[in-house]
Amino acid sequence: MELKKLWVRGYKSLRDVVIEFPTKMTVVAGPSGSGKTALTEALGALQAEAGLGGAAVGVEIWDGCRISYELSGKKSLVTNCSPKEAEEAVRRFTDRAVIIRDIDWKAVRSLQPAAGGEKLLPDASNFVQFFYSVTGGAVPDWLVEALRYVMPSVSDLKFVADGGVLLLKLTTEDGAVMTQGSMPSGVLKTLIIEAALMTQPSAVVVDSFDCGLDPETQQFLMDELRSQGVCSIIATNSETVLDYAKRPQEVVVLRLINGETKARRLGGEVEEALKRHKLTLSELIASGFLDPL
Repeated sequence: MELKKLWVRGYKSLRDVVIEFPTKMTVVAGPSGSGKTALTEALGALQAEAGLGGAAVGVEIWDGCRISYELSGKKSLVTNCSPKEAEEAVRRFTDRAVIIRDIDWKAVRSLQPAAGGEKLLPDASNFVQFFYSVTGGAVPDWLVEALRYVMPSVSDLKFVADGGVLLLKLTTEDGAVMTQGSMPSGVLKTLIIEAALMTQPSAVVVDSFDCGLDPETQQFLMDELRSQGVCSIIATNSETVLDYAKRPQEVVVLRLINGETKARRLGGEVEEALKRHKLTLSELIASGFLDPL
C-alpha cells in the first residue's frame, strides 16, 4: 500500500495544496506559519473522519489499484477496483497510519495504569501503555542497542508494574536509574517513533520532528524510518533534517504567499543548483534561490 497524493482545500492557509509522493521519505520544510502544522492537522482529521468544517482533505493511494478518497461535507471514493475493496484499503491505510503531533509531555511522563493501549494517540499521552502493548511487556534487545545511539550510557530498559501502574525503567552503565518521569525528551521521543514503527504502519507523520532531538538523533531516526520502507512525512524547521535528505526530491517546501500556502517538491534543477553554488540544501533554501514558488 502506497500513498501517492495528498490534497487539502479550504483549511486555514491550505486553500488548495496538492502534494505528490514519489519518494517514501518526505521532509516538509518552511518557515513558521507556512502551513506545516495545518497539514498534519488535516491528516489527523482524515484519520479520525472528523471533518474540517467546510474544508476538504483527501488522499490517493495504490493498493493493487488506484484509489482516490476525500473527506469534506461527505465522503467520496473514486477507484478502478470494487468499491468494497477500495473502502477496505482506505480503512487499512487510515487505521494503520501513525500521526504524532503536539506531544503531551506531562502525560507521557506520568504514571499510567498497567493496561494495554493498542493505538498510539496523536499526542502520545498513552505512550507507555502503547509501548507495553506492542512489545508484549518485554523491550527487545535491538531497541536497547538502538537507544544507545541516542544515550550511549544506556545498559537496560524494561517495564515494571508497581501497584497497578506501569513504569518504564532505564538503567545506565554507572547504575543510575530513570523512569519515564526523568528520562530526557530525546530518549522518549526516540522510543515513541521506534514503537510506532513496530506496528508496521501504513504511514508515519511527525509534526515538529526535530523538537527535543539533537542533530545526531534526527539523522538516526531518519535512517530508522528509511530502513523500514514506510511512508514518512516529517515536518521540520531543522537545517540538519534538510541537509540529511538523500536527495532534493525528498523535500517539499511550503511558503506563505498572500495568506495562502504554496507547496513545491524539489527536483533535479535543485541538484544542479547545489553543485553550481556549492551550498547545502538548507543554505540554498535560505538563500532565496527557490523563490518565488
